[in-house]
Amino acid sequence: MPSKKVILFIVEGPTEETSLSRILKKIIDSKEVFFHIVNTDITSDRLSNTSNILKKVNDEIKKPILRNYFEKKDILKIVHIVDLDGAYINPENVVYHDNEKVEYTPEKIKTKNVQSIIDRNKSKSSMLNKLSSTKMIGTIPYKVFFFSTNLEHVLHNIQNATREEKNKLAQDFEDEFYYNPMEFINFISNEEFALNKDYQETWEFIKKDNNSLKRYTNFNLFFDNVNENQEQ
Repeated sequence: MPSKKVILFIVEGPTEETSLSRILKKIIDSKEVFFHIVNTDITSDRLSNTSNILKKVNDEIKKPILRNYFEKKDILKIVHIVDLDGAYINPENVVYHDNEKVEYTPEKIKTKNVQSIIDRNKSKSSMLNKLSSTKMIGTIPYKVFFFSTNLEHVLHNIQNATREEKNKLAQDFEDEFYYNPMEFINFISNEEFALNKDYQETWEFIKKDNNSLKRYTNFNLFFDNVNENQEQ
């Protein structure tokens, strides 16, 4: 009996897996849904740049293969989920405040280390530009989907959740939609924050003005061909 094809999700942390993994497994029940947690934002890593970002993504793809979860030939597609963290805003919208914790608003990033955030945004946005224009990693179809400012901002309309809040919100979200997975598709397609545009158009939109600080996602586009996903 042939093995199931795998849809490999690459995510930053465990709250993405908790929020989405079991729900997606119920929606895409004819494929294996596998979440690989990087445990960092590789587009904010100081050792990442436009020259090595595709290699870094590829290195993450190799990890579950090396652990024998599946073989490379089994991967149907790679779905990379990222937080935008306001990466595309103008530098003048990064402002000083006397607090160690970075604070995001729909218009500004407030930080004690203004230049550090400006530098991060410049680097992160350049890598996101490269990833969003990448269609294949090796021979495997690849797409990167964003949550802005972050996952909790889109799913819960909370822009600056603490780690403890993130964990609880993720579990509550899973509990809400696990038994009603198709309702999740309705939720993530909400016109209040879902960008109903062509994939590349969503990336062009999010680069403008302060859109990367506002509550938007293009993850709804993943479900445009969900029936196709199940029939392949």
